[in-house]
Amino acid sequence: MNPFALSLSIAQEAVAGIDTKDVSSLAYVSSLVALETVIPFVNAAEIEFTVMVEAGDTVTVDPVGLDVDAATLATINMIASHYFQSRRWNLPVVVH
Repeated sequence: MNPFALSLSIAQEAVAGIDTKDVSSLAYVSSLVALETVIPFVNAAEIEFTVMVEAGDTVTVDPVGLDVDAATLATINMIASHYFQSRRWNLPVVVH
């Protein structure tokens, strides 16, 4: 298993018990999964961040006080959005 897929798998296990029935909770969990996947050396639950759900079920994460470059932030937002959409519409999470 490649390191990215392993990180995603571990991140999903870390949030498995959180209730995601409402959009806000699902957006929060999606952000945690994305942060934990992209920045595995940091405990995502300890990172202060804001999260917004925008048009088209796009999730935007803004980690407060964490210095990340634009490419890393784009990756975090892409993973958060993909995870959010997959879970919201009960689709499998796909790594490609």
